[in-house]
Amino acid sequence: MEKYRRTAVGEEAEGDTAAENEIRISSHGKIRTYVAQILGLLKEGKHVVIIGKGKTINKAVTVAEIAKRRLDGKVKQDTDICSVEATDVWDPIEEDLDRLLVTRHLPCIKLTLHMVDS
Repeated sequence: MEKYRRTAVGEEAEGDTAAENEIRISSHGKIRTYVAQILGLLKEGKHVVIIGKGKTINKAVTVAEIAKRRLDGKVKQDTDICSVEATDVWDPIEEDLDRLLVTRHLPCIKLTLHMVDS
């Protein structure tokens, strides 16, 4: 692969926008920001979907656990584990080579949090 340069990393499909109640965890985001967003949505009475892919799965679980702890057990969690495809584009550095499309399978976790009626 030393004769190629990665030009596009495609973890998500184009035009794929997050819903209002969906929080996608990234490696650069702060945990306290995610927790504040989740608490705000849950207090409005909405359910929240937390999505972590690849390296961000641990952070997604941490965010969900902190949010549940702050609400003193008034939250129910549903967990869905899946796999998503990511297609990377590699362009050749030399002229005689073809462009490569590499498809990877990333692990994904979707945590859905609901307020429990007490």
